[in-house]
Amino acid sequence: MKKELLLSKLQAFDPEIFALLQDEIQRQRYMLSLVPNNNAMSPFAHYLEGSLLANSAFDAQNPNANSTNLEEIAIKRAKKLFGSEHAIVRLGNIGAASRVVCLALLQPNSRVLSFNLRKAEHCSGLSFTFKNFGIDAKKQVLDWDEVEQTADETKPHLIIFSPVSYPRNANYRRLSEIARKVGAYLWVDIGQSVGLVAAGLLPSPVQFADVVTFPTNDSLHGPDGAIVLSTKEISQKLDETVINTGHTSLHINHMAALAAALLEAGTETFRQYGKQVLANSKELEHALERSDIPLLCDGTDTHLVLPLLPAELQEIDITEYLGKAGFQVKADRVPTMAKDIFLPALRLSSLTPTIRSLKEKEIADIGALLSTALKKKLPDAELESIRNQIATLVMNKPIFSEEWLTSSKMGTHAFYNSANSSAAHEAASTEKKNLIKNFFHLRNR
Repeated sequence: MKKELLLSKLQAFDPEIFALLQDEIQRQRYMLSLVPNNNAMSPFAHYLEGSLLANSAFDAQNPNANSTNLEEIAIKRAKKLFGSEHAIVRLGNIGAASRVVCLALLQPNSRVLSFNLRKAEHCSGLSFTFKNFGIDAKKQVLDWDEVEQTADETKPHLIIFSPVSYPRNANYRRLSEIARKVGAYLWVDIGQSVGLVAAGLLPSPVQFADVVTFPTNDSLHGPDGAIVLSTKEISQKLDETVINTGHTSLHINHMAALAAALLEAGTETFRQYGKQVLANSKELEHALERSDIPLLCDGTDTHLVLPLLPAELQEIDITEYLGKAGFQVKADRVPTMAKDIFLPALRLSSLTPTIRSLKEKEIADIGALLSTALKKKLPDAELESIRNQIATLVMNKPIFSEEWLTSSKMGTHAFYNSANSSAAHEAASTEKKNLIKNFFHLRNR
């Protein structure tokens, strides 16, 4: 069945879900997401995930199950891409991966020293004691001497570093030395930065950490899931915990999509995409600075940019407020080494703007518009004006940019290229089926 016909039948069969699909298309089309963990899946991975491979699964513990070497392929690619001794690729999400690591390496009542108390939310119901370390409240960067002192005092069994709210490069060597000094395992979660690490554009913790974890979507552009990298010394503990916690079944479509994403992440075209991600984050940093918007950690080395919120905006729902201006954002209260000091900030990322093929000039315009909304609380009419400008900037940009794909022979996709937002909205309302076809790369063959 042709995909356009299938969508027409879906509209007739389930108009409620079809309407939700249309709404999501419009949101992604005319709003700009700056959320770090919102990103597009690779077309290769997207196709494989939804292909007929979804009709098959196998159980690694069942000798009579369908055999496949897909897991072996994904493991081999993950190890090669990150230079790891061991890889686990069958976990469904980062929460599951986190619980596996904790259960494998810790005992009841073990002490954990965690950056910004990360992973505590994944260990609900487990009897571990979490102690926080964070940035210096005044300097707004990590003071490694202070981290070492805290580790000496805490005597943790495990140190966790998951820098989802830290836009600067970390000294993994120093962190490893601190962990070894106190006899702790070191676990680093590279989260939304994994694609940039894979491309060799950000420092890798793999040679310094006992365990490295990351989701396989976000900046890796793969399917939902998670990977655990580790040293050989603890690989058996981790493998046994994976099986003992019920992670036995593998979905062939998911594993194929993951393997394809890992292969893409090792290409030069993916690296060039990563370079643009970093160039765009720097431009967003400069645009906010030109408008005197203070930034956490005084800037960025990664895809993250964290503007600090003025007092006036700390009292409102910042997500709803900036949503009226056409921005999708994520707010955070960043912990510090001072027990009672939290820094209200937005956690912005250049990942999605880059995948939509935005470059520095457009990012500069976006940063200026965002700054206007961040300086003070604006009335709804002014927010709507910004929203219209954002829509005009992004409406002729794809939801996914094909520029970094490995082959230029994939062909191009048609997107609306209207001169103004009203025309684009009119087109969307009159040609919804074509919108769906174009946005999701659905074409008659």
